[in-house]
Amino acid sequence: MNKILTLIIPIYNTQEYLKKCLDSLIIQESLLPLLEILLVIDGSPDNAISIAKEYEANYPETFIVIDKENGGYGSVLKRGIQEAKGKYCKVLDSDDWYDNQAFERFVLELQAINHDVVVTDFVKEFVFENRSEKQTLPSLKNQQVYQLDTEINNLKGDVFVMHRLAYKTEVLRKAKINFPEKVFYTDTLFASIPLFFAKDLYYTNLQLYRYFIGRDGQTIAPESIRKNRKSVETVIKYYYQKFLENKNELSEQKKIYSLNALKTLVEMYYRILYHLPYKDSKKEMSEWNTFVKKTEEHKEFTTNKMVRYYNLLPYFIFRYTSVIWKE
Repeated sequence: MNKILTLIIPIYNTQEYLKKCLDSLIIQESLLPLLEILLVIDGSPDNAISIAKEYEANYPETFIVIDKENGGYGSVLKRGIQEAKGKYCKVLDSDDWYDNQAFERFVLELQAINHDVVVTDFVKEFVFENRSEKQTLPSLKNQQVYQLDTEINNLKGDVFVMHRLAYKTEVLRKAKINFPEKVFYTDTLFASIPLFFAKDLYYTNLQLYRYFIGRDGQTIAPESIRKNRKSVETVIKYYYQKFLENKNELSEQKKIYSLNALKTLVEMYYRILYHLPYKDSKKEMSEWNTFVKKTEEHKEFTTNKMVRYYNLLPYFIFRYTSVIWKE
């Protein structure tokens, strides 16, 4: 049976969450053969591979274990896209899970459509606080198709984040993303760069992905972001490089969207560096500002109030001027 969906699951040091993740993917028997679930063990030092192999043994048509040397999240995505046999490709982190019933309906829905991007809703699960937050897209209509070359800037909300997205595998391969290895936050590249090549988007309001918030060591925590800031810088620079390679082929609307997305990331990195200790902040902000000023789009990237103040004021004044936060 042809595979409708390849699900890439990066696995590293998450054995205590893995069974919950994989159990959430066991849907009705007639649909399981439509799935290819790649369990990519990224040199994980725990017992995750034994757990993964149990599922491979019990569901050999669906679960495939790939045991590889540690190369980081991006290396897993790269390997998964290379191996994928499904019409669509999606990523699920191994400490997260899917709503089981929504996943079953999602697989049924994929069989009836033929669009480059499929977008769903997701839920943030604050497990230790015993609460959830639904992440909906009220400006989009359920089961509606949108033409990205002309409508991408009309799609309001955080549409293009990994938790929502399934891409056609052929679109992902066309993007030729050479994911940086041993770098965090490469899910941003998975979410963003294939948009250069995708023509249309289908939205379904299924609350599919359950995103675990609050686990120790999560890379989204502010202190982790600051610690891993060079990964953020690498991702932004790679995204910008791919934009330059493809911008002449983009529609005007896609060009505007991509530049705005990059502008947001560039500004975010200034803010990350601002929160470092004084000496580190001064040095790294100077280096980052030099890079930004040399880009073709530097006028766009430096319109933010914080960046303008940085370029106007001596650093010791900029550092202690609270007005830059009043935006």
